[in-house]
Amino acid sequence: MKARIITALMAFSLLLPFHANAEQTLAKKYSDAEIIQIIKDEGYSAVTKLKDGVIKVKVDGSTYVLFNKSDGDLQAYYGAGGVKVSYEDINEWNRTKRLSRAYLNSDKDPVLESDLLANGGLTKKHVTEFFKVFVHISVNDFRKFLISHDES
Repeated sequence: MKARIITALMAFSLLLPFHANAEQTLAKKYSDAEIIQIIKDEGYSAVTKLKDGVIKVKVDGSTYVLFNKSDGDLQAYYGAGGVKVSYEDINEWNRTKRLSRAYLNSDKDPVLESDLLANGGLTKKHVTEFFKVFVHISVNDFRKFLISHDES
């Protein structure tokens, strides 16, 4: 009897990952309204659509933009003003960091971007993890980097 119960529990535990993944259906793309709802469901309340394909998210006083591309890809954007860094510093960031890329925009302000490709399919979890990593890891590290390299 004990052996049957253990065997049944082992079989059930092997099926759990398949059940959990079944609940995360893959999408080729999400609409702006769906992206807004996904981000809001994650606890971010200041989420607004600026125009088709452009979603603004305010977190702790900072503004982030999510570009919802026509092919389903998402691009996260953060721009920093009032900081002066050289292109050599930006090159150092790009050479030593993963998950994002930086550049100086036309006003010479530093910008950080990251992409989530949709060609393998997207889940709501992909979107929320992508945004959380961008805001809470990449941008936080970028801010520290900018402060330590500020030439102004």
